[in-house]
Amino acid sequence: MKTKNYTRLLESFTRLENLPLSAPRMGLGFGNFGLGKTFALERIAAQKNAILLRAAQTWSKKTVLERLCFELGLDTQGGSGRMFERIVDELRREERIVIVDEIDALLRSDKTPVLEMFRDIHDETSTVLYMIGMEEADAKLQRHRHYYSRVVEFVKFERIGRADIEAYCELSEVKIEDDLINHFVAYFPNLRQIKVLILRIENACTINDIESVNLKKFEELGVAHGIKKESSSSKH
Repeated sequence: MKTKNYTRLLESFTRLENLPLSAPRMGLGFGNFGLGKTFALERIAAQKNAILLRAAQTWSKKTVLERLCFELGLDTQGGSGRMFERIVDELRREERIVIVDEIDALLRSDKTPVLEMFRDIHDETSTVLYMIGMEEADAKLQRHRHYYSRVVEFVKFERIGRADIEAYCELSEVKIEDDLINHFVAYFPNLRQIKVLILRIENACTINDIESVNLKKFEELGVAHGIKKESSSSKH
């Protein structure tokens, strides 16, 4: 399913790829959870044969170098310096996009050396480097001015709209009626929540031999238990 956020992110990647190698080729995507970031990244990474890494609080420079070597099929022997050289040589030989999800984990003062190493790899190879984080990632990255100045593509993930929700509901094994779709649009504009709700609906409908669910049946099934609604007043 191609959501609006997926399409915007894909277009951003393509623009970076089309930039000359002499230009900065960094991008940043940011937004709250449940807006389809993970779905978009996984699909784009598969399409473009990109290296997709998910940052962790425990990352060190050596950890990152080992993971990049693994993704590129390179030897990890000889220490960090040799691994860095192999990675640079390989990315110069064959360009690969590098995506760093959960970049927020590296936007802390104690993780600056790791963040800077990604910048060094970008500068040495001109490879496309795309970072993805939460809503605050943009403001946090601005503190690293020499890094932020290299970011030429920005995608802020937007609230999920009706078209995306309708498309997602169409994938369900159970027919989701229009009044229930309206309810989702009003109170669950979040793909992660809707995914959970549809899974629960499908399970309940299988047990109860139901083929179609409207708002009344949805409430009778009680599948929204524990999932917080987002009122329309929280849109801004």
